[in-house]
Amino acid sequence: MVGCGNALMSEDMVKDGYEDIMNIDISSVAIEMMRRKYEFVPQLKCILLFNHERMRGKPLNILLLDMSFFPDESFDSVMDKGTLDSLMCGTDAPISASRMLGEVSRLLKPGGTYMLITYGDPSARMPHLNRPTYGWNIFLYNLPRPDFKRPGGCSSTKSYLEPIPITEKGLLPADFVLEDPDSHFIYVCKKMDDTELRNIIPAYPLTSEIL
Repeated sequence: MVGCGNALMSEDMVKDGYEDIMNIDISSVAIEMMRRKYEFVPQLKCILLFNHERMRGKPLNILLLDMSFFPDESFDSVMDKGTLDSLMCGTDAPISASRMLGEVSRLLKPGGTYMLITYGDPSARMPHLNRPTYGWNIFLYNLPRPDFKRPGGCSSTKSYLEPIPITEKGLLPADFVLEDPDSHFIYVCKKMDDTELRNIIPAYPLTSEIL
């Protein structure tokens, strides 16, 4: 759980049966709150990711980008609810996003997933997520707010458990209707193994200028 803050998501996941969750954050206040609250919940571990004395004076976004505390392929999955969004609001957003996502890819085991929960639609997020260097297959979902009411009380025929068939450019289909303007987009990014990567044709052929 990257950038866990004091959110309840990890606690809810334990209730759903997850048994080993590592919560990380750069906020000593948030981590201390988590440690106290979940002292007797062995499924939840809480780590202050950075030594603030060593990083004193460096920009906040730099503190979010170095997860070298953990070795390569440490995790089966990485959850992100709002952390990438925070980076996207800062200076040098594209650089910050690529550094963070590169670390996420490094930490994932082959076959592992990065789940990004965000308000960012594909036009704002896919250019950052859909980069060959990460080696991800990306599936997009859209969930309205739990209390969202459709006009006229009509019910939807959509299945929110089915991924949205995004276009070749990673965008929403032209006929896609966003029922709730404040809904969440969920990007499930599966890290491919070596066999899957070998079967991929590069989207952009290498040219002499690139080389």
